[in-house]
Amino acid sequence: MKKNDIICAKATLYGHSSVGIIRISGDDKVNRISKQLLGFIPKSRHAYYTPFLDINKKIIDKGIALFFKSPKSYTGENILEIQTHGGPIILDLIVRYVINLGARLAKPGEFTERAFLNNKIDLIQAESVFDIIKANSKLTLKTAINSFEGVFSKNIKKIIKEIIILRINVEAMINFPNEFKEEIIIKKTITKTNILNKIKKIFYLLMTLKKKAFKGYLINTKFKIVIVGKPNVGKSSLFNCLTKKDNAIITNIKGTTRDLLKVNIFLYGIPIILIDTAGIRQDEKNINVIEKIGIKRAIEEIKTADLLLILLDNKENNIDIFKKYLKKNALVLRNKIDLIKNKEIKQDKKIINISTKTQQGIKKLKQNIKKTILKKTIKNKIKDENVFCVKHRQFYFLEKTINYYIRNICNDINERLAENLYILQKYLEEIVGFNLKKNILKKIFNNFCIGK
Repeated sequence: MKKNDIICAKATLYGHSSVGIIRISGDDKVNRISKQLLGFIPKSRHAYYTPFLDINKKIIDKGIALFFKSPKSYTGENILEIQTHGGPIILDLIVRYVINLGARLAKPGEFTERAFLNNKIDLIQAESVFDIIKANSKLTLKTAINSFEGVFSKNIKKIIKEIIILRINVEAMINFPNEFKEEIIIKKTITKTNILNKIKKIFYLLMTLKKKAFKGYLINTKFKIVIVGKPNVGKSSLFNCLTKKDNAIITNIKGTTRDLLKVNIFLYGIPIILIDTAGIRQDEKNINVIEKIGIKRAIEEIKTADLLLILLDNKENNIDIFKKYLKKNALVLRNKIDLIKNKEIKQDKKIINISTKTQQGIKKLKQNIKKTILKKTIKNKIKDENVFCVKHRQFYFLEKTINYYIRNICNDINERLAENLYILQKYLEEIVGFNLKKNILKKIFNNFCIGK
């Protein structure tokens, strides 16, 4: 980002709509663009219904102009926002004219990147903007809003502050052993016991934050559930049943499903990618080339699944062919129980009886899927109003911090402890974006849309 760069972009999608928005951000040169485009320099935080003028002072369109003076703006720079009729020609004419006046077209995510670089938001908040836009449920939107409001950031910064205070006091005790009786930063007298208690407190804060972060991480991470079984046991029927749509073709012919079918669904607010696979069988003589490819792909999906749904039909009890997969999280299901009399249905705690035709046992299956995925750690996460969005990058550094603490932090107050505390501090600072490398920054903001 060049210091005197002025950027502009359409903030609304291309196409015809009632309103189109253009944003312009930069230094005091934005005032010069305002003078040319509007005919005057607007007051900060005032809305004006005004004509938008071209180079010949002819009206391009009429609409609303809003000006936000630095530093009280989204980017921390001067921002002029133009709201016109949402015709593509109108928007293109205004953008081209603004570029002719000295601006350039913004890169993806550059407005939010400038907000981060100008210390208007930290990196967690910046990343959450993308999650707000891409939210695909009320729950994921709520977690993204919480992150943008700084819920996660405040927790991280609180621990960083604790570490800095502790590190300063450890170094004070090492360098001035005869003077640490005086109060230095910590209100209580600095003693070895006090410092050791502070070390334990940091670990407690990290573990408590990890539990909260794990909830947010899971909400924003899609779980891969793979349906497997022999041919014609009802895998595609179960797939349609769980997706509530006829996504898969269903016939009585073995090997109807040749390729993978993938659909994104939500179960109790949990984002899931559900995969239907080709039937797995061992009689290779009767398997054609296409079906072999389908089985090979099914096995590849099994290897990376978070949860397997192993489906049997009502006559099948032998699951030897699938035993090697039971080391993963798996639920064993017996389908087509509607074809069996109630007295003949075998009750087995390890097998869930279902009927994709009558929906019998489907509710129980869904509850078991939820229980298996969430387990005890996040069983109440759906109701938690304070859950925040957590990206893979953020959770990685949080875990890295905790693992480093476990391996290196001890009860000996020496220079090594001070060094280790400093490393913990740096890992946590990576999460909020302190001293972030340019290539990482570029990678993060390249995922954004232009105009945000």
